[in-house]
This record gives sequence, structure tokens and C-alpha cells, in this order.
Amino acid sequence: MFPQFAGTSETLSKAASSLVFRIGTDAHLYDDPEDVNIGALLESRFDSEKCEALKRLLALIAQGFDVSNFFPQVVKNVASQSLEVKKLVYLYLLHYAEKRPNEALLSINCFQKDLGDPNPLVRAWALRAMAGIRLHVISPLVLVAVGKCARDPSVFVRKCAANALPKLHELRQEEITSAIEEIVGILLNDRSPGVVGAAAAAFASICPNNFTLIGRNYRNLCQILPDVEEWGQILLIEILLRYVVASHGLVKESIMSSLLCIESSHSEKDVFDVNVALEDNGIPSRTYDSELVNLVSRSYIEGLGEYLTRSSDTNARLSDLNGARFTSGQTNDDVKLLLQCTSPLLWSHNSAVVLAAAGVHWIMSPKEDIKRIVKPLLFILRSSGASKYVVLCNIQVFAKALPHLFVPHYEDFFVSSSDSYQSKALKLEILSSIVTESSISSVFKEFQDYIRDPDRRFAADTVAAIGLCARRLPKMANTCVEGLLALIRQELLTSDIESGNGEADVLIQSIISIKSIIKQDPSCHEKVIIQLFRSLDSIKVPEARVMIIWMVGEYSSVGVKIPRMLTTVLKYLAWCFKSEAVETKLQILNTTIKCPCFHI
Repeated sequence: MFPQFAGTSETLSKAASSLVFRIGTDAHLYDDPEDVNIGALLESRFDSEKCEALKRLLALIAQGFDVSNFFPQVVKNVASQSLEVKKLVYLYLLHYAEKRPNEALLSINCFQKDLGDPNPLVRAWALRAMAGIRLHVISPLVLVAVGKCARDPSVFVRKCAANALPKLHELRQEEITSAIEEIVGILLNDRSPGVVGAAAAAFASICPNNFTLIGRNYRNLCQILPDVEEWGQILLIEILLRYVVASHGLVKESIMSSLLCIESSHSEKDVFDVNVALEDNGIPSRTYDSELVNLVSRSYIEGLGEYLTRSSDTNARLSDLNGARFTSGQTNDDVKLLLQCTSPLLWSHNSAVVLAAAGVHWIMSPKEDIKRIVKPLLFILRSSGASKYVVLCNIQVFAKALPHLFVPHYEDFFVSSSDSYQSKALKLEILSSIVTESSISSVFKEFQDYIRDPDRRFAADTVAAIGLCARRLPKMANTCVEGLLALIRQELLTSDIESGNGEADVLIQSIISIKSIIKQDPSCHEKVIIQLFRSLDSIKVPEARVMIIWMVGEYSSVGVKIPRMLTTVLKYLAWCFKSEAVETKLQILNTTIKCPCFHI
């Protein structure tokens, strides 16, 4: 009745609900950034009252309030003997040290003093606070602190040192770069998995191409890899893979080597001699001149992001090719060790770790051992809904290169109602890649259900998959064409087919699939072409009419019946020319020129 009061009433309702919820609690004490009691509590002689004030400040920070005006009073409490007070002070300082670095400098002496505290938690807090002060003037002090903590007896302190290195590196001071990389090397040689995981993150951020550090610690890193935390494993796997490719090249027995040879032959380049003799050190006795292998090797050595950025400059890319190398996975100890340490990770609970380990085996494992990645990938596909799309993207790549790996498991790629549209589309593409004569009947039964799906875009994708299956299995081409023609007749019974809607997409895709099948052997599909000609009067969608009219000109001389009915079809096209869409008119003109009767 009174819309002008609608906003006010809603606000009051929310406030009342909040008030009822807070009755009997002290939550209201943490909502007022102007509370005069906070300053008094910070100046109190009692640690309990200081803790209460600091808790209020941290609660206000969590709610988005700016309480930096209490910074001087909080900093004075950093020298407190109470561990709880000191912890809360450091949490406050970590939040505001970057915003108010000059005031944080006032407590730098306390930070340095706490670096020698017997309690490892205090030492770690002090290092984190120092690293959070982003000022060039204290970077030498922070570097000394990090170097000291990198050799600390406490694992937690050493891990904090590894986490502090990227912050120090972000200051971009060339005079301390070499010292930072030296500390990274020390931490990579650590015996603690937690420290090594943090050190791997620091290496990837600071010096991702300094493979000398990895070479010195390679065996230790491989042995400790299964015990590193999951997100550290992902980074470390990538680093180790890039190191092996940089040091030894690609494995000549791997599927990657075979695929590169095929791709190179398709691009009319020299085929690699993958059986080239190896020297004693495992490096091939000659380099490979193929640009393709060089580029693939570089993409792994430099990392994908850096490689894509650099490869945008063609001249810089071509001038930096050093000749790709191949190594033998059967005799190279580094390759065997990497495959051995990543094999248990194929069954990790973290799907990202499984994908990273599968990538190593895809690139480095011999072709006969590559099948070990299949079951782990299918397991995470079934068990991890959140990562299903990413897993399917990887399986799609593997299935296109080696379809036989996934042929026995085709049922795992049947679509479920809970799948997103993107996952459904990927499953269709995978199914069309791995379908065989023994599985085609089951797959087609599934496709029949998919075509009736309310999502007509997915139904159109299913029709496209049928066309792909027909091209993959020529013996099933006639069956596929008959089914697609029946689908076209069914779609034409729907009176509301218009250009741009879902039903039109299904119709267009059906004709596209038939067109691709006919193109393989037009003479065997003369009757199909005639049926499409006769359906022109019923099909009103311009995109569909364009494709059929194209076939009129393309297959005008196929068989015996088509040339006889060609004149009738052209007369029909001339009669309806005025009412056609622009793209259809253009196709009619092109078709007329191509037809033999026109020249007569």
C-alpha cells in the first residue's frame, strides 16, 4: 500500500531478526569500530583484556571494517610475553603491514628479536610479518631472516621461509635475486615433504627455468614426491617433467614421439629417426631438425604460459630452436625414476594430482605401459563431480590419439541426467571416437534416447555424433543414414520449426551429417540424395535448404535417376526464387551454373 516504506520495512525486519539471533550473546561487542573501550583495553595491564580488544579488532576486519587507526596501540603489544596476545598482534600486523609499512617498521626490532624466540610459532609469526612489509629498505633484513629460517630446526619455520620467498622476490631487486635462488635450492633439498611442497611453489614463482637447482636435488625430489601435500605435488610433478624434457628430451618409445612423427609426416617435414643411437650419457648422437619437435619440447621446458607468450613472436621463436632430442625410457634412470614415483599418484584422492601424473605417463611412458592411466581416469570421472569436465577434456585428448585404450569402457561415457551440457558434448565426442562394430548397437540405443532429450541443442550434438560414428565405421553408414532420414521426417511433422530454434538445429545437423556420409561415396547413396531433393518443398529452414541445393549441383551427374529429375528440381528452384532467403538465392545461382543442363 505504501511502496515508499518498503525498503525501510525490509531493513527493520532484517535488523529485528539479527537482534533476536544475538539475544543472550556478546556478538554486539564485535560490531562497532568506534567503540572507545577497544583503545582502553589495548592499554590494559591484563593480557585477558588485551586479547579481548584484539579479538574485537580481528572480528571487525573480517567484516570489512577499517580499524587501522588502532595500529600504533596494537604494535606496542608485539613485545608482550603472552603467546596468545602475540599471536593476535601478528594476525593484525599481517593484515595492515602492507598498507602501513612505515608504521610497521617501528616494530622491526621486535620482529628480529622474535626470530630467536625458543617457540617455533613465534619465529614463524615474526618471519611472516617481516615478509609482509613490502619495502625495499628492509629487504636485506628480510633476506637474512629468510636465510636463517630456511635452516631452522622446525619444519613449520622452514615452510614459512619458503612461503616468504615469493613475497621477497616481488620487490624485483636484482642484487638479491641470486641469494633468493640459493635459498630455494636449500629448501628443495629439505627432508620434510611440507617444506619441499612450499619450496616447489617458490621455485615455480621465482626461477622456473633454473633447472640446475632441480638437477642437484632430482633424486630427493622424486623420492619425497608421494609424501608432499596434494597441491604441492601438482607443482612438483610439472617441475620434474619439465626438467627431464630439458635435460634428456622426449622419450622415443612414448606415444608423444609417435604422434609427433605422424604430425611431421603430414606437414611434409622430415620424419624423425627415433631409433637413432644414443651416446653413453643418454643424449642422442645427433640433433633433430624438425621444428615441430622443437616447439613441443620448448612448450614443456618453458611452461605453457611462458611458451605461449614467447611463441607469439615468430622470429624470436624460430631463432631459439636448439634441436630437439630423444632419449630411451628403458635405459634413462631419470625417466624411470619419474615414472616410478608418479605411479602411486595415479590413485590419489585429488583429481588434479591424478591428471598431472597421467600427463607424465602420457608423455614419458612407453606405449605398451600407457594403459595404466585409463582406470584411474575413469575412477575420478565417476567419483568427482566437480572436476568431471576437466577430466573429460583430458580423456578426449587421450581417446583421439589412442582410441583403443577406452574402447572396453565405452559405457562409462554414457550421458547421465546430472551432467552439464559441456560434459554431455564431450562424452558424445569421446563416444564417437571410441565406438567399434561390437559397441555400435549399444551406443546407437543410447543416442536414440538422447535425440528425444528436451535440450534440443544436445539432441543436435547427438545427431552430429551419429555422423561421426558413420564416418568411423563405413559399414554402418546405411543404417545411420536411414535413421537420420527418419529423424528428418519426424522433425518435418513439427509445424513450428523456424530458423534459429532448437528443432531447426536438429534438422540442420541431420542434413549436415547425411551430407558428410554421402560425400564419402556418393554413388552408393543415390536414393538418399533423391529423397532429400523431394523434401525441399517441406523444408523451410534456409540453412537446411542451402545444403540440399548445394547437393543438387554437386551430385547432378551421380547415378541414372538424378540427371533425369534435375530439370524438374531447377524449375522448382526458379519458381520459388523470389521468396527465398539471400543465402539460399546465392546457392541456387551457384547450383544452376554447376548443373550440366544449364550449359546445354
